[in-house]
Amino acid sequence: MKNTFFRKPLVVAITFLVAATACTKQGDVLPAKLNSEDGKSSVNKLLSSYTIDFEGISSTYMAGNTSYGDNCYSTWGGTQIAPYVHTPTNLRFAIKGAGGSSPVEFWDGGFVVSDWNYKANIPGTSGDWWYSYLNQCSVYSGTSGAKNGGADGSSNFAVMFGYVDDYNYTYATRPTLDFTSGSGEISGMKVCLSSYTYGVIMNGNSFGSIGSGTPLSAVQGGNGFLTLQAYGFNGSTPTNGGLPVEIDLARYLGGSAVAGPLTSGLISIYLL
Repeated sequence: MKNTFFRKPLVVAITFLVAATACTKQGDVLPAKLNSEDGKSSVNKLLSSYTIDFEGISSTYMAGNTSYGDNCYSTWGGTQIAPYVHTPTNLRFAIKGAGGSSPVEFWDGGFVVSDWNYKANIPGTSGDWWYSYLNQCSVYSGTSGAKNGGADGSSNFAVMFGYVDDYNYTYATRPTLDFTSGSGEISGMKVCLSSYTYGVIMNGNSFGSIGSGTPLSAVQGGNGFLTLQAYGFNGSTPTNGGLPVEIDLARYLGGSAVAGPLTSGLISIYLL
């Protein structure tokens, strides 16, 4: 889309598959052939694979006290959400600046872990609450409010937010995943839209490019789209020739959906 459709998190829920070279988990190994220095022979190297599903982790790492994610902002009176580092891969999920001495703000970009999945208004709410920033940590999957919106009906998932434009470039960042130590490769992830993003795609909101309440199917002459771009790096060196892996989260042609919007039918994105 040429025009920003959201001012609060454009969010997807994700579950990761990581092949980590620094780990030694028994079983569930993936063989890989690496060329020797002379380029004439090869050796086999075993890579241990891990599925990161965020199940059973402490509430310290979870978005709360409501589906807004109150503890993801400096205005929260209690302890803020902590960065989550998966063991044993050491892959880190966090809001920009989390883990330091200064308070953090989710609007600066990053990841939080959540189990909220409101897909409709709840008692005490009205209007577009369920597809507004007030419900930004919910995923549009599973049974509304049942905390089963993760992959395959699980409870937990990571919520990703981040974009950079002329308005927020001085403080915001695109969400980034990195390893706190060792190395590894993100070989796949399952992706789903948040309730906020899904609702705005279907109904529009006050930040729509044509006006309040304009659905994505009516943007750009009926050809509106929302695409996830994922860039990979080996250290500071771009992988895949510097090109992103792309998935259409929603795409319309002549006002009709030709891709998505992604909901409970989670799909995989591979960053090899």
